[in-house]
Amino acid sequence: MKICRYQENAGDQIRVGVVKDGMVHDVTAAADSLPAVRWPYPPGDLFIANLDRLRPIMEDLAAKATPVPVDKVLLKNPVANPGKFLCGAGNFTDVLAAGGHPRRLGLLFKMTSAAAGPSDGVVLRWPERVTFHEAEIAIVIGKTGTEIPAADAFDYVAGYCLGLDMTMQGSEFPSFGKSFDTYGVMGPWLTTRDEIVDPSKLSFRLTVNGEDRQVDSLGRLVLSVADLVEHASSVMTLYPGDVIFSGTPPASIGPVVPGDVMHMQMDGLGEMTVRVHAGPGRNTPMEGMG
Repeated sequence: MKICRYQENAGDQIRVGVVKDGMVHDVTAAADSLPAVRWPYPPGDLFIANLDRLRPIMEDLAAKATPVPVDKVLLKNPVANPGKFLCGAGNFTDVLAAGGHPRRLGLLFKMTSAAAGPSDGVVLRWPERVTFHEAEIAIVIGKTGTEIPAADAFDYVAGYCLGLDMTMQGSEFPSFGKSFDTYGVMGPWLTTRDEIVDPSKLSFRLTVNGEDRQVDSLGRLVLSVADLVEHASSVMTLYPGDVIFSGTPPASIGPVVPGDVMHMQMDGLGEMTVRVHAGPGRNTPMEGMG
């Protein structure tokens, strides 16, 4: 199943849709079947946590809905409430060949307020600085787990999205540069795990203004999807809606500037177009930094 969050027009209520053959079928009413919760709220995304139970409800609603072409809606981040963003570091064979290994490097982090969908675009809040694109697969966790062995990892995965792990370059800590609003783009929808037999077989492409920037395969990951789940859960509990960005080959990342148009495609997961916009520029004082 392909599940999206979308608006028909900017400012409208965000709705839930099932995507079939290029059409969006409104299944927002499925959320009425979610369990009632009250403070203190359980960790994780409630919709993702109940995805298996909601699927037959969504299938029934989709069959009755009047479909809308997917290119006529505004696609938002498919995960409404990600609990944390974990980012693979040095996780391509290029880095391994240079003497690094992702198990030694650990993981990077991105604030969840950076979450964005394709229609939001990427806003360069500090356009005077350099921001790089990093095209990756985004792994969405489906149920709570810790110390998960790689052999069981897929039991904990809800599905996958395209991911753009945008990163501002500079002397600041990498997680700071990853955490600007809109620097965690996911889309165009959540493709459930059952649709992807082996994520290591997936190829992907990123173009900027029609020019190839990244053309690669997840087969070159050092830590596979299952290994990443094992690696992350060895140090922290994973909850429904948590997202692991796989990492990307360092040689193929590159800068974007306001006005650029990024287009990303990955086998089985779809494609998305993301525009780059200028922000206001840095407005915090720099005095006394030496």
